[in-house]
Amino acid sequence: MNAAGIVAFALFLAGAALFLAQLWLQVWPPETFFKLVATDGVLFAVAVVVAFLARERRESERLSNRRELD
Repeated sequence: MNAAGIVAFALFLAGAALFLAQLWLQVWPPETFFKLVATDGVLFAVAVVVAFLARERRESERLSNRRELD
């Protein structure tokens, strides 16, 4: 697993922790909680896209180095 995948997993766990904390303890006002969850979701999506693009780039380089497509 690359760094972007680890970051995405950590953001997923952070989102789950935020949700459970709000559900059981109501730590933040609803507006603040929504902002925190939205920020976590956007950062998670960015990390997943970066991980996907890095994997695709590695795969494309591997295929071009093998010259099987020629």
